[in-house]
This record gives sequence, C-alpha cells and structure tokens, in this order.
Amino acid sequence: MQYQDPLKKAWEDVVLKGHPPQHPVREEVLASWHRCKALGLNPFVRPKQLVLPEKEIRKRISVNSRLIEAARPIMQLVAISVRGTGFITTLADKDGYVLEVCGDEDILQMARENYYVPGCQRSECSAGTNAIALCLIEKKPIQLTGAEHYNVHHHAWTCSSAPIFDRQGNLLGAITLSGKSIGKHQHTLALVISAAKAIEGKLVEKELIAEKDKLNRLLTSTLNSIPEAIVVLNEDLVVTHTNDPAVRLLSRGEPITGRPLEEVVDFDVNFLRSFDESTSPCEVSFNFARRNYTCICNAYPITNEEGSTEGKILVLQEKKKVVKLIQRFSGSYAKFQFSDIKGKNPRFLKQVELAKIAARSNSKILLVGESGTGKELFAQAIHNYSFRRDGPFVAISCAAIPRDLIEAELFGYREGAFTGARKGGHTGKFELADKGTLFLDEVNAMPLDLQAKLLRVLQENEITRLGDTKPIPVDVRIIAASNVDLLREVEQRNFREDLYYRLSVVEIFIPPLRERKDDIDLLVDYFLERLSQDLGISRPEISSEVKEIFHAYQWPGNVRELQNCIERALLLSGGKRITKEHLPQRILQKVEGNLRIKDSPPLVPLEENTKELIKRAIELCNGNISLAARTLRISRSTLYRKMKEYGLR
Repeated sequence: MQYQDPLKKAWEDVVLKGHPPQHPVREEVLASWHRCKALGLNPFVRPKQLVLPEKEIRKRISVNSRLIEAARPIMQLVAISVRGTGFITTLADKDGYVLEVCGDEDILQMARENYYVPGCQRSECSAGTNAIALCLIEKKPIQLTGAEHYNVHHHAWTCSSAPIFDRQGNLLGAITLSGKSIGKHQHTLALVISAAKAIEGKLVEKELIAEKDKLNRLLTSTLNSIPEAIVVLNEDLVVTHTNDPAVRLLSRGEPITGRPLEEVVDFDVNFLRSFDESTSPCEVSFNFARRNYTCICNAYPITNEEGSTEGKILVLQEKKKVVKLIQRFSGSYAKFQFSDIKGKNPRFLKQVELAKIAARSNSKILLVGESGTGKELFAQAIHNYSFRRDGPFVAISCAAIPRDLIEAELFGYREGAFTGARKGGHTGKFELADKGTLFLDEVNAMPLDLQAKLLRVLQENEITRLGDTKPIPVDVRIIAASNVDLLREVEQRNFREDLYYRLSVVEIFIPPLRERKDDIDLLVDYFLERLSQDLGISRPEISSEVKEIFHAYQWPGNVRELQNCIERALLLSGGKRITKEHLPQRILQKVEGNLRIKDSPPLVPLEENTKELIKRAIELCNGNISLAARTLRISRSTLYRKMKEYGLR
C-alpha cells in the first residue's frame, strides 16, 4: 500500500474538497487555510507576487535601518551555521515585506523562482499560508513544513519564522530560515528563535547606547549652558565630566576628563573630600598660564539610592565675575550725567568745567560743598564722563556707618574674622568698585586710624580683608566729598594731612545756593518739569510773590531743600497755580522777617537813641529777641542787659 503524507491528505480535505481534515492540523494553520480559501486563492497557480519598485524598496530599507543594522550580523552567523544545507535566511518587516535575503546560491535560485526576493510581500493574500505571514499574524515563532503551506508550489519548503519585538513590545518584523522540505527541522526553529532574541538584544543595546549618547549630549548642553565652571568628580576626585567654561579656566582648551583633579589645579584638593552642600562657599587660588586666579568654590555630593556618596560636582566661579554680578544687581552704577547738572552762575559753571577736565584723567578728586549742593550728582557725572563709565560706581557714606564697621565695609572680611561676621565672609566696597569708581561721601567723618589704612590702599592699590593676610589688588578711582573745609580739619588735627593731599589732587568747590541765586529760576523750572512728570500732575504756574520769596530765602539746605520745597508745593497745589500758601512756614517766617527789616526805616545808631532803637527792633522782630539781637549786631545777653537797664519787657 502506498504511503500518503497525513498533512497532504488533510490539505486535500480542506483546500481541495472543502471538508474537515481527517488528520490533525494545527489550529493556526487550519485557520489560515480557511482565510486563503475565503480570499479565493488558487492553490495550484504559482503566486505572481509583485516586487516593490527600487525606490519603494530603498524607502522600506531606510525606515527599517535600525532593524536591518541589528539583524545583519546575526543573519550572517545563521547563514554560516547552515551553509551547505540548502537553507536561506530572510528578514521581513512588520508588514511582511522581505528586506534582506542571504544563503546558498542554489537555494537562492529556488527562492527567486518563487519571487522570494527583497521587496516581495509574504502576506496571506499574496502568497497564501506561509511562515512569515503566520508568524506576524500570530506574533509567535512558527514552523511550516510541506503541505502546511497553502500553495502547492511551496510544499517543497520547510520554513521557520520568529517575530522580533522592540523594548516596548511592538512588533518590528520576523527572521525566517527556509529550506527544502525533507521533514521537520526542530533545530532550525530553535536557531531562528535564538536569532530573533539576539536581534532584540542588539536593538536594546543600540537603543541604550543611543539613549546614553542622547543623555550625554543633553548633559553636555546643560553643563555648557551654565556660565560657571562645572567639574564632575568621582569618589577618587578624578574628573569625569566638564563644561566648556571649566576647560577654558583650568586647561585653556586641553581635555581634562579622566585626570585626577590634583593634576589639573595647583591647590590642595583634599578639603573637597569633606566639602558638601552644607559647607559655606570658599575661595581657592591657583596659578595657570602665568596668571593667578581666585575662584569661589562650591561642591555638591553625588549620592546613589542607598545614600552613599559616589562623587562630587565642583562649581568654580571666578571671583571677579561674581563681583561684577553683585555690582550689576546691587545698583552699583551711576545714572546722572553732566547734562543733569543745571546752572548758569559763572562761578558754578567754572567748577563744572573743572570737573569735566578732571573726569578725563584718573586723578583723585575732592568735592567740597555744603549738604544738599549736589556732591554725589557731580561724582556720578564725573564717573559717566570718564573712561571708567562701563565699570561700577560704588558709593559709601563714611558718616552713616558705625565706626566699628566702616573698615569691614570698605575692605571686606573673611569668615570668622570677628564676632558676628557673616558666614562665608563679605566683599568690601573696594572690591565691588574694581575697574570703576568709589565715592567716599563725608570722608571728613572717617576715623583717624582708618585714614592711615586708606592712605596705604591709595599708595599700594591693594587691600587686605579683615582676618586675612593675602593682599588683593584693586583698580579703583577715588572721588571723595566733604561738607566741611578739609584743610581746616587738617589744621585742627581731625584729618590726616598726607591723606588730604592724596585725595585733593583736583579740588572742586560747589557753591551753596545762596551764592548762586541767579540759578534759582532755572532750577525751579527744571524741578517743576521733572517732578510734574514723575507725579503725573500738570505743570502749574508760580506766582511772582513765590518767586520773590525764593530769591529772598537763604536756602540753608541748598538745592536739595529747593527740590523738596517744589515737590511739596506741587502736591499741595494739585497742578494749580503755586502761591505762598503752598510753601513751608519755616521759609515764610524767615523771609517775612527779613523783608520787614529790609522795608523798615533805617535804625539810628545805638549811641544816639539806644532805648528807642531797641524798642523798634523788638517790635519789628515780633518779640523775637534772637532776631532783634542779630539785627542790632549785638549779642543776646547784651540785649537783655540793655532791656533791663531801660526797663523794657
């Protein structure tokens, strides 16, 4: 009796006769046969599969480049392991299109006759039941032998396919090992499954490498976006990562990754082993390329999940850049120009011209004038007119700071220099004013012992912080101001003579407002215009009476008092005409007293009619004994004595 393959018999029952199979058939194979019959596929006609055009093939290969790159070496290993056995290895994408084919030449020829080439599609609708299609449908490894294929022209094949997934479980394609059908080849299915797992491993490896590269690029971009020098260290203080500012600061462009930090810098790095984010920033100095650098150093620990320290992130900021940042955000700049100084008085204008000449040099300037005359206005204008205009302008009032603290304010101090010293130390005004101007207002109030230290700073151009021994070079232009005659203070031994001559290379005397009354109208117009805009009030007119009062008043508070008076009158008038009712009583009382004295008949000499003269003076001064005494040019005690002598009350 002739032997008949049970699979062949089952195929005939189902595919040819449309009957249930008389012999067992795997469920997935039987379901595929039924789908193919439903599609109307002829099992005896060789499938005329259309191969994709070259352009479409290249597009498919490009889209699946990562899959092909990972699979190619694995496919070559599989091809070598089955060389000479008549097997062909193929790679298909998730849509069933063949991307790669490799194997022995005789089997490749057999594959070509069945259109089994790159660009062909091995779906059920085009090729009937086959391993690639069924593997992609079922998403599991599968082996088809002989009559398990729907088309009779494929019965000579044994094909083993295994799906390939990415890390997220998405189907990418399938790898297939096909050969002549000489029985089942269990080892080929195991080989294909191993190959698929190896390809998945390669994909994961490449994806992890890509993610690592991406993270490294992100880390590098992040580090390089930080202006400070960043150095990442492992637990042995070996450099693992840096940013561009760190490379420029520490090595002038030479790579330092992989080197111990102590080989890169010339300061002792052992303090970093116990340095953490709770430690205050410290200063470190080192020499590089014949230049000394001072940096503010911070270190932050790198910890693992168990909390153990695995390294440190070192942040270095050049001290001069930190100082510049402080200057920028602390308001250390001058806003006034010479155009903001208003006046037409010849004596005043002469001092303005002198200030402009002095501004173009680096000479020290001493401004002398009463309070309110505009000494800081002059100082700022000089700074903005000088070649240091782009540097900081730092002002300090020597009278406003307690005697015990002014030295620390000027020169700074290190941490722990004295009780109550700020943690981390303090940067002094001289350092903040580096490459700019330091304005010492009311320098006459500076203690004598500090004057000696200031003199040394002016001579050496360097300072030493309190509690420190290391000198710090500074490049500062000094403008000092005094509201008293400093030369008179020198004579009275309240101010050092040598310091006076150091500060007064160019001495500018700013006259009080009472000596430049021809500027009052100009200043009133200027203040009215500016203040009305600032306060959002329409500019009012000023009565002639008020103008007369302004010229009669002596302005002991100078320009500052005039500005305050205008602002008060502007607020009280609400933008309407300013009259004397809007002026302060202290101004009106003094001016009216002076005007009454001015308009009264001339007083006779004291010798001629003393009693009458005293009575008239007291009457004109509204009983103000002090004013009457000044009018008579005698002391108040003399006036009281005369009043008692003549029985006057």
